[in-house]
Amino acid sequence: MKKEYTLIFIVGLFLLAYVLDAVVEPLGVVLSSPYQYINPSIYSQYPFTGASIVIKALGIFLTPLFFLSFMEKQYTAKGLILLIVAGLTQLYGVQELATGAKLLPIEWTVSLALGGAALLAPMIIYFIRGTFSSVSKTIVGPSLDEDPFEEEEQE
Repeated sequence: MKKEYTLIFIVGLFLLAYVLDAVVEPLGVVLSSPYQYINPSIYSQYPFTGASIVIKALGIFLTPLFFLSFMEKQYTAKGLILLIVAGLTQLYGVQELATGAKLLPIEWTVSLALGGAALLAPMIIYFIRGTFSSVSKTIVGPSLDEDPFEEEEQE
């Protein structure tokens, strides 16, 4: 998929979430943690808001991956960036709900936490891929970085 289409898809997700939030009332539930919303009893009471939260979480999940796609290789750095982003979103979600701050609505806070938690899967994949790429460079040598299908210039 071209990167332009991915960007349009991400923007579309956020626009759809905005429209869904405009249709429903703000969530009036007091949550002790962002993950308490996943409880089936709460989710079943607010399914439309739940759809909005899932759509925003998907957009939040895809946004860092989109920006990291501009980095060539550097899998360990990508994994480290995702670890930091995932950790900060978790800490923000917990602090926002624990202190009762109203910087962001509850829907966005829960979406940040869920999207950040989902970033842990690609983070692990990047770390594994970075480990194997550095091990293969050590064993085989740097010739793996060269494209075998690229023609060399003839002088």
